[in-house]
Amino acid sequence: MNLNILIIEDETIVGLHIKKTVLALGHTPLRIAKNAKDALFISVNNKVDLVISDINIQGNMDGIECCSILHKNYKIPIVFVTAYRDTATLKKASNVDFVGYLVKPFREDELETMINLAIFKYDLLDTDNRYKICDNYSYSQKTNELYFHNTVITLTKKESNFIKIIIQAKGSVVPYMNIDENIWNGEAVEDGSRRQLVYRFRNKAPDFPLTLVKGVGYKLNV
Repeated sequence: MNLNILIIEDETIVGLHIKKTVLALGHTPLRIAKNAKDALFISVNNKVDLVISDINIQGNMDGIECCSILHKNYKIPIVFVTAYRDTATLKKASNVDFVGYLVKPFREDELETMINLAIFKYDLLDTDNRYKICDNYSYSQKTNELYFHNTVITLTKKESNFIKIIIQAKGSVVPYMNIDENIWNGEAVEDGSRRQLVYRFRNKAPDFPLTLVKGVGYKLNV
């Protein structure tokens, strides 16, 4: 498994140096963002596993502020790149839970070490990390969380259990009886309660590939 790595760097030569190293290590560099606006847009529309960001970038928001938002919203590990070693910069960066930082100019093996540190610290290559359902959705079997791109969809306990058994069936129909047993512990359930559960879930994930098989149950449309 390779990582999708977002590079935030407004110096073209440095950005290409990082991209080249990322490719050589077998990972996928996403588009190089030169400012926070581009970085946030990319993170919304792509699955990002790791961010390598310069601290001083173009725009009103610096790399630290941008990465603070990325880590808060998506829990993405951060590696900082900086041309400075000053205490004030590092103190500001310490407000973000980052893996480490590299001082320019840095060697390819130093960047490789930092990427590997992120992999081991955050278990990024765990085979159970994410199961891709479709272009928009993925699922973590470890945490039982459903993602829209990199954003966790907040589900109730019943909704979470429902989607878990649907995904585990891998395209097979899950009968109403199995749904009722898993979610309502075998209690008698009216059709309306089940429909309400699915309705609430569809409001949170409107284009999720869930299919109703009338009179039988639900299945993942894969």
